[in-house]
Amino acid sequence: MTDQTPCEICRNQAEHEFVPPRVTWRCPRCGAFCYDSSEGPPRIRSPDEMVRLSGWVREQNLAGLVPVRITPEMSRRVAQMRLPGLRDRALRVLAVLARDNWRPGAWFVPNTVAADLELQGVSYSPNEHEVDLLLTVLEHEGFLLGKGATAAISVKGLLAAEALGAGGSGSPQGFVAMWFDDSMSDAWLSGFEPGIRAAGYQPRRIDKKDYVGGISDEIMAEIRRSRFVVADYTGHRGGVYFEAGFAIGLGLTVIPTCQSDEVANLHFDIKHLNTLTWKSPAELAEGLNRRIRAVIGAGPDAPDPK
Repeated sequence: MTDQTPCEICRNQAEHEFVPPRVTWRCPRCGAFCYDSSEGPPRIRSPDEMVRLSGWVREQNLAGLVPVRITPEMSRRVAQMRLPGLRDRALRVLAVLARDNWRPGAWFVPNTVAADLELQGVSYSPNEHEVDLLLTVLEHEGFLLGKGATAAISVKGLLAAEALGAGGSGSPQGFVAMWFDDSMSDAWLSGFEPGIRAAGYQPRRIDKKDYVGGISDEIMAEIRRSRFVVADYTGHRGGVYFEAGFAIGLGLTVIPTCQSDEVANLHFDIKHLNTLTWKSPAELAEGLNRRIRAVIGAGPDAPDPK
């Protein structure tokens, strides 16, 4: 049975369903998340923690985890996460605006946009006033035309939104090709995702079923948008081999990884590669952070050195 009650993260009205032992939420701001009833809901101790966890869940949903399972350890880690910079958050707003108002001259009402809960979550904004500030940043950059009663994305803004999807040395995105079995959920949430983020990049994955007749256009587009690709061969999925080969053909750096007990089964064509092996998600996160920094360099969101 689905009920409407205040979201455990942001307190906005949201749908939730209890199918023991899992409690699942679908929130207009946070997106879709769940937790084990024995562990209890996420513990939000401040407005800043709410903003971080809400935005993080939205990112995981975009990465293909729907719903994303929140554990106490993940909640603690996200609470300590560095927030994206002001310009990065403004560009996230631009990406959503371009998605919904992609035609030149398509006018929208800024006040309505600022009140949109999805946009507040995506842009790590605590409220509509913060989104309004981000709209002002976009106007200053020349990405918006006007910002009074109505506004529109400029041609420059549409080109900037398109450029957000362009790969190459300036891209902040790291794409992960991996097996999307339930047994790999912890590897993503506590390994790939924090490891790539710690190196200063935005992790990206797309869940797909086994391919029939070729890889999807969406996955190819995301690989093109990425600075590098992490190819995890655990499970030895044919799609991972294909995606790694596609990335190499584009000239992208591919970082191979594999769970230690499956290394012996790697295809002979890639056994000579310097594969990053891992036994636990924590070991994977630490190793990925080091390898990405050594091979690619620190990304635009890398934490400030202490």
